[in-house]
Parts: sequence; structure tokens; C-alpha cells
Amino acid sequence: TELQLELTKDELRDTGGQVLARVDQIKGVDRGFLVFKPSNGFVIQTKEPGARCWRLGLWWRVGRRIGVGGVAPGHQTKFMSDMLAAMLTERT
Repeated sequence: TELQLELTKDELRDTGGQVLARVDQIKGVDRGFLVFKPSNGFVIQTKEPGARCWRLGLWWRVGRRIGVGGVAPGHQTKFMSDMLAAMLTERT
């Protein structure tokens, strides 16, 4: 778990340089109880599918879904999902 996630106004990426999603390509953020997601995390739905990829314990991507969480502390992932949701609301 030497990588961290960074959320900028343009994209969500890890500190290894891998871009998870560009903010303008995100359709929604889901952190509901019955959603298939990492523990302490949330799921991002994108407009376009991406290649399968994962960083063990931090995030994964399958098609249009990106799961963020796992070993990341719950208060940090909740704050990030709230910020992403606010950015999406501001966009519309």
C-alpha cells in the first residue's frame, strides 16, 4: 500500500501516475449499502469503459465501474466520494 489516491479538479489518479478516471467522464458515485464495492469504499460509474486494472487493496476497474477503498481508511474514502459527488453536482 505504498500508493495513494489524488483527486484534482480534472482527474482521479494514484501516485504511481495511473489515471483512474477523468472527472468529465464520471457519470456517478455510489456508496450505498447494497452496492458491490470495496470495504470502506465507493464505486464510480464512468461514461466509457476502461481496461481491467487493479491496485491491490486500493482500487480496481472493470468496464465502466471503478471501486475505490479496501485498506484506505473509511473517513478518507467518504470524504473523497463526497468531494466527487459535489464536483459532479457543480458540473450540472
